Amino acid sequence: MSSQSWQVRVSAAGVGSGFLVTERHVMTCAHVVDGADDVEVTFAQHPDLGPLRATVVTVGEWCHDGDGRGDVAVLALERPVGVKPARFAAVHTPFVHQSARLTAYGFPRGYDEGILGEFRSTSDQLIAGEWLQLEAWTGHGAPLEEGFSGAAVVREDTGEVVGMVTARYPEGGGGRMLPARALVRRWPDAADLVPVPDHRPGSVAALRDLVLRCAVECAPEAAYLSVMEPLAPLPPPPPAGGFLSLWDVAWFLLTEVEPAPGSAPWADFAVYLGDRSQDPAVRRALLAWAADHGVRTAPREPLRPGPVTWSPILVEIERSGSDRDMYLVSVHAVRDGRARLVAGSTLAGRRVQEYVTEHLGHAFEHIDREGGDELIAFALPGDWLGEPVDEWRTSADDAAPLGCSSPVVVMDLSRRREPRLQFRLRKAWQALDRRREGAWQRVECDSAQDPAKLTVRLQWLEATAVGYGSPLSTERSRGLLQAGLNAAAPVVVWSRAGCSGRHDEPAKDGHSCTGARFLDALEEQLASVPLAELPRRVHTLRREAFLAEKHWAAGLILVWEDPRCFPEATVYAQSPIF
Repeated sequence: MSSQSWQVRVSAAGVGSGFLVTERHVMTCAHVVDGADDVEVTFAQHPDLGPLRATVVTVGEWCHDGDGRGDVAVLALERPVGVKPARFAAVHTPFVHQSARLTAYGFPRGYDEGILGEFRSTSDQLIAGEWLQLEAWTGHGAPLEEGFSGAAVVREDTGEVVGMVTARYPEGGGGRMLPARALVRRWPDAADLVPVPDHRPGSVAALRDLVLRCAVECAPEAAYLSVMEPLAPLPPPPPAGGFLSLWDVAWFLLTEVEPAPGSAPWADFAVYLGDRSQDPAVRRALLAWAADHGVRTAPREPLRPGPVTWSPILVEIERSGSDRDMYLVSVHAVRDGRARLVAGSTLAGRRVQEYVTEHLGHAFEHIDREGGDELIAFALPGDWLGEPVDEWRTSADDAAPLGCSSPVVVMDLSRRREPRLQFRLRKAWQALDRRREGAWQRVECDSAQDPAKLTVRLQWLEATAVGYGSPLSTERSRGLLQAGLNAAAPVVVWSRAGCSGRHDEPAKDGHSCTGARFLDALEEQLASVPLAELPRRVHTLRREAFLAEKHWAAGLILVWEDPRCFPEATVYAQSPIF
């Protein structure tokens, strides 16, 4: 048979079989080459090639005193050979049947030129979650014996490889084989050799390359459950022995999980890794792969359970750690509870505004334009919360303030990454969904409260919106603002033009100070507005203030955070450096 041309004899500490899978790589069993310093490969049908030296480049988790799992090795030949490699059958190609003849080419003692054995596999039940059972096709054919280890198991009718022989039984002439999908678990480079139905080889290989480049520190089982639990009450259990790597999770999702209608768990996994990758290029590529390979159209949970919906654009600005004035800037389009990275770069502080302005327009191409109004949210470091991001240009060709063109809110980046506070924020919004109106609290501009006590007081009062009379101009005012954030208030408001003067004497005009007037206006115009609609109302106020000579809402800063509108934040173990 023509497939014998890629069958090889592997000589190491003992003798076994193997098969050519690329122009230079041979697959065999780990126990065949175990402990060998020199490995020699001979093509039985090409004696002109002569013996070739080979190097072991990959070995599975097999060991002498183990249970036999991972008995896979890959050899690199000293040079490419002009032999057409083996061709694998697609994952789950049917071959387990009494009438399906399988062949294997081995090199038992006394058969240096090799011998062909015929077998069948009568059940697709995996033994210990790893092997399929082989039995002799007839009672008088060549049995599996020493020298067959590493031989390709081939469908006789198509010539396609469906697995590899790994062990023989002492009696009966049968043994065990690893199915092809188990070989890819141990050697990711074979991902584009074993066809996966409904997935192009190039797309599977692209995911493999990205997963291997993605330096994410997370347990494979935890990653798998994070992706699968929202999709099914009882997700398929991990393979026996557990996942070997993050790539093993990706391969399992591609080949072993039957997706529910409208779901694509392999794409969800790419998003999971992308959201956690600290390499912007890998992050963008993973999210792009997910978008091209079936990200679910249904969100994991509604973006807004109430009547107000948003189509958010999320801008994250964080210190890169490489320099005091270097920032990692990321622009995301949020859709269906997922964040798609539109642009990301590390920039000097002076270039941040220009970069954001340049890329915001691209984000509008990816949000759900039918699902709700646009909302631009800036997640900022604490010392940036007072920055006038709402006054940045709308675009390079539009000098109108961004806050006049779209609703703009800010969020504290550290609070966004604090699970305890995110949990409490979610609870606060669930309560607001039932009663619609928030509980507003004032913090006067001359307040001398202790920040820690203010945090407890706001929690005790169940304050969901806090207004401040002072801008972030003093250490005291910044401490009071932090108290509101620590109290998990969904809404925090102040003005960059707020009062910061003395209050031990009346104001010159005989009226209350600027900060007090600002708080009065908040109560008058915003206290009755449902907090879910506040970004839209503040958007209107900003346009009014921009067109008026004098307006109480000039310089208004709105911290507004409903965690249900945004994907979970990426949490780094340390400040990222890119």
